[in-house]
Amino acid sequence: MSIDSEQHTSVIRSAWAPVDERRLVLGEGARFLETGVSPVPEKERPGTAAHPFVLVDILDGRMYSTSAEPGSGLTLQGSLTEPLGAVAPVRQHSSAPEGQWVAARGEGLALLERSASGELQVLESLGEPAAGRSAVPLRMNDAVADPHGRFWAGAMAYDGDAGQGFLLRLDPDGSIHVVLEDLAIPNGPAFSADGATMYLSDTPTGWIRRYRVDIATGALDAGEDFIHISEGGPDGMTVDAEDCLWSAVWGASCLHRYSPAGELLERIEVPVRQPTSIALSAAPPYRVMVTSATQHLDEPTDHDGRVITAEVSVAGRPAVSYRPGPEQEPQSNWAGNLTYSSTRLERPRSIDELAQLVAESDQVKALGSRHSFSSVADTTGTLITLTEMPRVFVLDTEARTVTFDAATRYGDLAASLQAEGWALPNMASLPHITVAGSVATGTHGSGDRNPPLASSVRSLEMVLADGSLRTFRRGEADFDGAVVSLGALGIVTTLTLEVIPSFQVRQDIYEGVSWEGVLENFEELTGAAYSVSLFTRWADEHFGLVWMKSTEEPPAEVLGVSARRKDIGLAGGPPEFATEQGGRWGSWDQRLPHFRLDFTPSNGDELQSEYLLPRENAVEGLRRMRALAAEIEPLLLISEIRTMAADEQWLSGASGRETVGFHFTWLQREVEVAALLPRLEEQLLPLGARPHWGKRFATTEIASHYPRLGDFTRLAKELDPKGTFRNAFLEEMLFGSEPRD
Repeated sequence: MSIDSEQHTSVIRSAWAPVDERRLVLGEGARFLETGVSPVPEKERPGTAAHPFVLVDILDGRMYSTSAEPGSGLTLQGSLTEPLGAVAPVRQHSSAPEGQWVAARGEGLALLERSASGELQVLESLGEPAAGRSAVPLRMNDAVADPHGRFWAGAMAYDGDAGQGFLLRLDPDGSIHVVLEDLAIPNGPAFSADGATMYLSDTPTGWIRRYRVDIATGALDAGEDFIHISEGGPDGMTVDAEDCLWSAVWGASCLHRYSPAGELLERIEVPVRQPTSIALSAAPPYRVMVTSATQHLDEPTDHDGRVITAEVSVAGRPAVSYRPGPEQEPQSNWAGNLTYSSTRLERPRSIDELAQLVAESDQVKALGSRHSFSSVADTTGTLITLTEMPRVFVLDTEARTVTFDAATRYGDLAASLQAEGWALPNMASLPHITVAGSVATGTHGSGDRNPPLASSVRSLEMVLADGSLRTFRRGEADFDGAVVSLGALGIVTTLTLEVIPSFQVRQDIYEGVSWEGVLENFEELTGAAYSVSLFTRWADEHFGLVWMKSTEEPPAEVLGVSARRKDIGLAGGPPEFATEQGGRWGSWDQRLPHFRLDFTPSNGDELQSEYLLPRENAVEGLRRMRALAAEIEPLLLISEIRTMAADEQWLSGASGRETVGFHFTWLQREVEVAALLPRLEEQLLPLGARPHWGKRFATTEIASHYPRLGDFTRLAKELDPKGTFRNAFLEEMLFGSEPRD
């Protein structure tokens, strides 16, 4: 159901529509959540993408989540028996506790957690600063976390008496500080991307004030008047990706959007009399969600109290998390087989902050999705995650490119491109991994005519060791050394990839093909579809599975075997974790990966190895691995054989040659796998095998496999003469025993 609106501004791109037909008494606290945070524990949900928005109904003490699509509905996530002013996710030591929140509730602050029955419950009271403070009853109101992990919350008298309200700050160490007093109804607060500016509204007075924030301590300066609103009162606020402030204007049926200088850029009419808070999605397709209230309305209109939504042309920023305690805890990779050598994890919020961190660090490495099984991203210095940097998505249809930030996962980028009618030519099997990390380690998809993923990179921007920015562009000197760089040159901030028009793909699986058929028809088999994967356990009588991803009608039979009609899981996983098979056509983003983005394919209880062989030696490699089947099989979950075209990246496993990848997914039996790898390498390395940089291998004799390795080490020493981005892995694999300059 759409809501007619007379005003169409440059940022509102559709009619307003209700998310749900229910009315809230005092809707507030609208937030768009950062990637990887969900109101629902993972075991209770299909994925994190379904409900990226949260909000509360203050006086009813209820918390809701929603996709903010028209008519998509509100999902109740739980309720309290006291007012619930606002919530923020809690993120400790880089992992988000499922369903855990810090809340402004009742007369104070608390940690909330979902119980086994799905209800919100108070896990721990953090303090009751409003209790007994005034002769009139007080309650907590709007609240938000700032970019540096603090939680700011307002308190007010139930009747809004002037002078009774105040603003407090909850620091990561758990201490609570009252920072502003003599307020009426504090709302907002909203922060600039770097956390150095805070906006706070005092609704009955009509004022929005601006404060400078000491980002090290959270202390505020005296503040200044930013804007006065005479029609209605400023309520909840947010800052968009262009650093413009949005304010819901209570009682005026509108939103205001201001430039950082205080210029009113737009007055946006909304079909509710009392809009209360605003959230903007940080990923395309961009939407704005607005909460409203029926409080004090004797005769609500059609949409008063409802949550409404519209399409917009400007991105928001995700709500950041409250981060209790110093981040000085051990960090581990996705599989849990590696604990990083450093306990210091930094989360820069801007390019300037990242550049300063790098320039001031002796040793530093960036973390992506942590899917590497080797120590390629380890450091004894500072670990950096880019998940709280500004999001970037710029599609240039004329140039056929897309530019995006380095924290972007393949699955998220693919969904955004598909929504615009564009595609990537290839993807890895797992859409959960970041693009930047994938190309830096030489990750690939499959297909005789498809080179590894790094071949799609047109340019990339990188923060170098001295804090400067450098852009590497295809065609320039050293570009082919900068893409698959193992993090040895700098920290990538944005990438630009080539895109192609969207296309349809179907998946067909042929189970039970013979070993003889695969060995004798390997060339024809891998060229029979756009992308072909062969799955085997080596010891079985039959080879295993042929998994074809086709853009045209596939063969009815492969090696005498007909395609399955039912979907199949991988490595013992359920079929619903995998992308649709059975010959059902679908968009490229839903077929090229093996796994669905909204499912975690496993709990990480595995190890992985991969060796990339020259294509002409692939069949001999298959024979040699089959001869070791009795040793491999007890430790193996599954092996996958994939092909790829040659590329020109200096450190790519497919550099200068058509390549076949032999992938092994192992049980997480570290000692036994480590003992077996030299046995595999005795057979594969003489065939020209190159180990995948991000997976487990034993050899340290790398130089002879990469003709351009000398050029790469020259470039690394030129850009990073002090070895800021080096670690023990790189020293051993690339730089040998040569001392640092």
